[in-house]
Amino acid sequence: MVIFRPRSFRLQVICIVAVLLIVPVLVMIYDILFASRTDDQLIRDMQHRLGALGDHLGEQLEACVLEKSRDNLRIDLTGYVVDEFNRLTAPLVRSHPGIRCGLYITGQERIWVQGFLHEYRPRQPETPEKRMERIFKEAEEGIKAVLAGGQPITRVGQTWDDQFLEYLVPVRVQGKVVAVVWVEERLHPLFARSARARLLLRYATLGIFSFAVVATLASLLSLIRGVDRLKKGVWELEKNLAARVPEMPGELGEIGRTINQMAASLEEKEQLVEHLRRSEHLAALGRLVADIAHELRAPIGVMQSTVEVIKPSLVKNEEMKEPLSIIEEQISRLHGLVGELLNFGRPGSGMRELNLNDLISEVTASSKTYFLQNGVELNLSLAEGLPPVKGNGDKLQQVFLNLIVNAVQAMPGGGRLDIETFASKDGVCAVFRDTGEGIPPEDLEHIFQPFFSRKAKGSGLGLAISQEIVRIHGGTIRVDSRPGQGTVFTVCLPVKSNGEKEG
Repeated sequence: MVIFRPRSFRLQVICIVAVLLIVPVLVMIYDILFASRTDDQLIRDMQHRLGALGDHLGEQLEACVLEKSRDNLRIDLTGYVVDEFNRLTAPLVRSHPGIRCGLYITGQERIWVQGFLHEYRPRQPETPEKRMERIFKEAEEGIKAVLAGGQPITRVGQTWDDQFLEYLVPVRVQGKVVAVVWVEERLHPLFARSARARLLLRYATLGIFSFAVVATLASLLSLIRGVDRLKKGVWELEKNLAARVPEMPGELGEIGRTINQMAASLEEKEQLVEHLRRSEHLAALGRLVADIAHELRAPIGVMQSTVEVIKPSLVKNEEMKEPLSIIEEQISRLHGLVGELLNFGRPGSGMRELNLNDLISEVTASSKTYFLQNGVELNLSLAEGLPPVKGNGDKLQQVFLNLIVNAVQAMPGGGRLDIETFASKDGVCAVFRDTGEGIPPEDLEHIFQPFFSRKAKGSGLGLAISQEIVRIHGGTIRVDSRPGQGTVFTVCLPVKSNGEKEG
């Protein structure tokens, strides 16, 4: 079954309004200008003809009965009235086929009939008694009306398959209605058909009107629901550009798709802006690190040269051997730190196969005193049998240590830190969950930006460096936080493949 449903809401409204207005107007015009006028003219012509016949028959019958009753007051009027009725109507029905005359005498429970309404079809196979009984039932309402009012009336009678017009006249003797005589003729078949057609047409018009109203209401409700969905979708887009307005048909669907395209463009532009901003921050961070390393290298070189100059004169002094060794060791360590700064973000040859549980265990073991000093309870839940990852152990420990320090600082009054590891489709993951004060929603999108910090003494570089280290390892770092409910950092690293060689 194919249902016509225009995609355009405007076209739907136009079609419904056209059906709602044009069809009833056409039906009313037809009923007023054609059907009603034709029917009225037909009834007037028949009424004039039957009225003349009925009045003539009533006057003749009344005159005969009145004359006879003056001659013989004891005469049986019933038999005489019936005889006169038959005498007067016999030539009438012969000269007017389709005319039927009837007589009812007051106080009798029967009628007398001359003629037949239907001359075009075989007559019904019924006994005279059945026929009289049927005709009496058809005319009974009109007879009662004449007896009650004492005036001639015209009425339209109806059977199950036909309609007829009858004119009923009272017959008076000495001011008293002694009988009712009537003349009736079947209405033209077109009249009955026209009346039935008009009735059906009115029902159809009412049905179309009701359907149009229901369809209009349904369309309006659909429009209201669509606008509501569109409004909610725009509200979601205002909060999150990644959201989308739901698909809808018609013009609202086109509006929704246009809004989605605009949102996608804005999201892409925002990502580009964020990427550019991050690149600028990382570039600034790189320049800062390089400047710091360059500035440190010069004094370290001076110190190393100075040590080499004084070393020959101090090496013979046993008391100076140990301090001199410590100085040389620290200078060497400073050289290593400068190298680390210059090589920031490049794991290089330090990449090897690592066990994530071992890295976290080492970091937490070295931080026990830190936990105790700040009243933080550590809860480790390390999954067994984790596959190895490839990375720089020092760099990854730096990431984990930074997350631990941030968690402890977020719980100044003490709390609990849960560290969990597990394997997932993204690789091997470590979760750091604290019970601290949480991060405000407006700060979540900025916490990985360099130099962004809400701490009084924070540099704003810890999370930016951590994210860069994780990114270079091919992993991801995510954050989920609500004010007053703590913060969760999740670090996921790819699993080392079997065919991958260590650097």
